[in-house]
Amino acid sequence: MRNRSNTIAYIIFGLIAIGVLASLFTSPRAFLVPLLVFGAIFLLYKFPPNTWNRQSRKPPSGRFAKGKRKNANFRVIPGSKDKQDEPPKYH
Repeated sequence: MRNRSNTIAYIIFGLIAIGVLASLFTSPRAFLVPLLVFGAIFLLYKFPPNTWNRQSRKPPSGRFAKGKRKNANFRVIPGSKDKQDEPPKYH
């Protein structure tokens, strides 16, 4: 049964290809307009308009700047936890 469905699919795709080629040869303008529209949409997707007039890139500033980093000072904040929950110190 699987070979039969594959054969039917090949026949349908072949008929679709014949129909597309026949309509392409009879009226090429019918394919030219959608092709241009899809091409323009693809170019706008690949190169969006907000990137067209971008100036030269500035080096990163602020917290993303590369260079020496200052080590953070860590300090212990005394908590308010009860000492009863902790295990004994001699373990």
